[in-house]
Amino acid sequence: MLAYIIGLIAGAASPTQASVNGRIRQDFKSAYVTSIVNFISASAVLAVIILAVERNLILPLAKVAEQPLWIWLGGSCGMAIVILNIICLPKLGSARNVMLICFGQIMAGLIIDHFALFGAPQASMSLRRLIGAVLVIIGIALINGVKGESKEGQAPVLYIILAILCGAACSAQVAINGTLKEVAGTALKATLISMIVGLITAIIVTLIVFMMKGRDGLYDGNDPSGRKGFRPWMIIGGSIAIIIVGGNAVVAPVLGTGVVTILNLIGMMAAGLVIDATGFLGIDKKPVTLVKIAGMLLMIAGAAIISLM
Repeated sequence: MLAYIIGLIAGAASPTQASVNGRIRQDFKSAYVTSIVNFISASAVLAVIILAVERNLILPLAKVAEQPLWIWLGGSCGMAIVILNIICLPKLGSARNVMLICFGQIMAGLIIDHFALFGAPQASMSLRRLIGAVLVIIGIALINGVKGESKEGQAPVLYIILAILCGAACSAQVAINGTLKEVAGTALKATLISMIVGLITAIIVTLIVFMMKGRDGLYDGNDPSGRKGFRPWMIIGGSIAIIIVGGNAVVAPVLGTGVVTILNLIGMMAAGLVIDATGFLGIDKKPVTLVKIAGMLLMIAGAAIISLM
């Protein structure tokens, strides 16, 4: 039961982090700088926690290096999720983007479990699991609405594919970091390794954008007015990332990637409804309707069919 609760909490942390990062981005005027600050903050906070709990910062890098190369890619998946969201959101619109990402998460999670990819526990695809996945997708549609349109009308197929790949990256990150936790010995050190890789990836991507587009390409606009520097509260975004990555790393080997993905989605949608209803950190308030509640109930039913029956 504890593993299920952790999976839900990790999912609920995701929209909370998105809200915090949105607020940070308003100050920096750059998604790239925001992502780097997040990974630095998460790494620093984790280092302090590990020193307090485990009394050393020795990471088992040699042991990890003996594993397949994909074991390093959890952090890179995290950075890919950020970048693909930046690319797809303006082209697809918010509702459609969320729908496609969730679809990619569910399908990739079930495939990873079926083929035991990235060291995930094997769980064969079945009609029951597919029915559960369909119920979850319908629930997501009811919660997010199906009328979200892109600003440019019909979205190109390329951006639809990229959004689905973004969701697949979410599930891959869960499976990879679950295996990394088994190799590293502790979830804390596995999460720190993942965050360091994510930071390196973020820096590389930022440098590539800088070389291709110059300094202005890193920022939302060419006008530097209004940009603000780092402030201590901004470590909250990275701290929440620890909950997401670390929590999933703990439960993925126990429950499987598909189940953890479903739990994450339920937690994410529930927290999203709360954030919409309260206007957390300046988010536009949106009412919690009976349709959205019905969507949540369908998601829970689908998750139960996949994981409990």
